[in-house]
Parts: sequence; C-alpha cells; structure tokens
Amino acid sequence: MERLCDLRGRRLVVECPPCKRRGTYDLARLRQRFGEHADLYDVYLRLTQTCGHQQAVGTRQPNQYGRTCRAAIGVEGGDGRTGLPSRT
Repeated sequence: MERLCDLRGRRLVVECPPCKRRGTYDLARLRQRFGEHADLYDVYLRLTQTCGHQQAVGTRQPNQYGRTCRAAIGVEGGDGRTGLPSRT
C-alpha cells in the first residue's frame, strides 16, 4: 500500500464522476493532518466519507447496477513527474 510520503507533487486531487465532486488538497497539510506515513487508502476513505455512494469495506452491492463511490486520486504540481514513484 502506498503512503502519503510516497507521493510526489504539491496537491492531491480527488474526483468522483458520478457525484460530480472534485476536491484539491495540499499534500503538506494532509501529511500534517494524517501523518507522513499515513496509508493512502485510509486517507482516501476519510476524504470520501461524505459520498452518498460510499460503502463499508467488504460489503456487497445489491446488484451489478448498484452505484458505488468511484472517486479517483491524482497528484498535481511538483517536479514535472506526477503520481506515485515507479516500482521498476
């Protein structure tokens, strides 16, 4: 699992197409709030907890057409390289 300290850039962007919601968060402030080594998935859950389509981990959808939170995380700013560092 990736951590906040692994991200390169200045801002974390969380965007959910079904909800049409978009949030931009300063990475330095997120590291201050959650800790330098906070798990990115835990931060994602905290930032998207007000989504009406968010579900508890491990729960199943009522059917294949059920809506879920599909927020995506991206990184903006920095040294020209965005996103997570390469593992290769």
